Amino acid sequence: MNTRNDTTKRIRISEDEVQPMVREPRRKPDARTLRALRFGMLASGAVIVVLALMMLILPMFKITNIVVEGNSYYDDAAVTEMAGIAVGDELFGWNMQKSCDAIMAAYPYASDIYVSIQFFTVKIEIVEKPSVMYAEHQNQYFSFDRSLRVLEIKTDGEEAFSPFLRVKLPAVALAQVGYQIQFVDAGMELSHLTQLLDLLAERDLLENVTYIDASERFALSFVLSNSVRVEIGSLKDMNIKLTLLEEELRKNPINHNIYAVIDVSNTNKPIYRQIDAKNLFD
Repeated sequence: MNTRNDTTKRIRISEDEVQPMVREPRRKPDARTLRALRFGMLASGAVIVVLALMMLILPMFKITNIVVEGNSYYDDAAVTEMAGIAVGDELFGWNMQKSCDAIMAAYPYASDIYVSIQFFTVKIEIVEKPSVMYAEHQNQYFSFDRSLRVLEIKTDGEEAFSPFLRVKLPAVALAQVGYQIQFVDAGMELSHLTQLLDLLAERDLLENVTYIDASERFALSFVLSNSVRVEIGSLKDMNIKLTLLEEELRKNPINHNIYAVIDVSNTNKPIYRQIDAKNLFD
């Protein structure tokens, strides 16, 4: 008995499977596609040419002049240095916003900064804070704004703050740059100082005020042109008091060789008297 398996193994393949794949003929692009391709190539070439020209030409545009306006505390050179620019710098490589931010960070007396370009001239406009004042604390002088925020501290005398209004404050506990003044009396607030500033500004007197004693709410006084001390007491009846002051000044105009006190704290009896210079700021 033959036990060998004689079954033949077969595979099948059809004729269709061995036929070569027939490729469809390549279609030619239509006229619209060709025009789009040509336009794209021309546009790309133009952009490359323009960029190349800009790389060659832009370095030729340089800052030829820098104008600074509105700065009464720092000089033009200091403001220019704050901006980080100089004559001869490439104009189109300059970051205007970065310069604005740098000036604002370094100029504590600025409320707004405007920077513009006019041809090859850079113009920097400074808008300074109104009513900047300064005071003394522990043999140091510090400047501050209407919100009582300390702007700067000087240890080498008050000359640096001469453009500002000097103020005698209540006893100060701490003066730190960037923070509000802290007084020994923690409940102290100086709304009477800002009210006085506004009242004097309304009567066109503030620009002549060189000193204010705001250390006591009900014993306020100020000095005009370093010559006349005006005692007003409280802020009550200020319109009457300022009218009386103006009448006294018409009768006794400011004379820088004569020092005087005008006391209008009692509206029924204003007083004018001459004093020694040493008593002007007492």
